[in-house]
Amino acid sequence: MTTSRKTLTAAGLAALLALLPALASQSTHAAPASKWTKAPAKTQPLPVTVQGATVAAVPPSIKDTAAYMTLTNRSKQPIKLVGAATSLAAHPMLMITTRSGGMMGMKMVPSLTIPAGGKLTLHRGGDHVMLMGLKRPLKVGETVTLTLTAEDGRTLKVSATVKKN
Repeated sequence: MTTSRKTLTAAGLAALLALLPALASQSTHAAPASKWTKAPAKTQPLPVTVQGATVAAVPPSIKDTAAYMTLTNRSKQPIKLVGAATSLAAHPMLMITTRSGGMMGMKMVPSLTIPAGGKLTLHRGGDHVMLMGLKRPLKVGETVTLTLTAEDGRTLKVSATVKKN
């Protein structure tokens, strides 16, 4: 009887091995390519300091505003920010200010980069985090918590004070 069990096990194993390539090609849960690169663990904090974080105060009828700050990268590698979040706005977006033919405009971008050992200054008339669809009016002096997300998945919590311009 042990011989037949070994034969069945070997036959079952052979059938399973034959199916593996087909099963792998149908998988919808493929591992991201970055899994194989050596990226910092998400639990490690971003080596970034924040200075002067503010959110522009707007009248209660206005549903959009912007956040400004200076981000300093203390590492030897550039850090690419790919997102922002806050519970106070429906759609936080990374923005750059454009100039063309004497006209200024804004453009949403997929990322903003803090250079290695350098600074990224988000300011009025320049790059900033746009907070679209405010869920309630903001009060001058209150603190807004923003979460910035880096390309490697790490996040940075920022406390920004609502200020008049």
